[in-house]
Amino acid sequence: MSSAVDAFSSKVFNYIRNEYGSATLKKVQLKKNNNVVSKVLESALRQEDTIDHAGNKVIAMLRLN
Repeated sequence: MSSAVDAFSSKVFNYIRNEYGSATLKKVQLKKNNNVVSKVLESALRQEDTIDHAGNKVIAMLRLN
């Protein structure tokens, strides 16, 4: 990933930790979810989504809510 995606990802992960808790963040960061999470974050960055919108997209795509 590029540095822009890394910085955006870090902010999204912080949002998920604060909003949903550390347990949910661990589920998001599981190796089996890497592909989906990467695609969602790259798409959100291209679409200039807000941090909270991107975080909620990740949770929804992984069906963790």
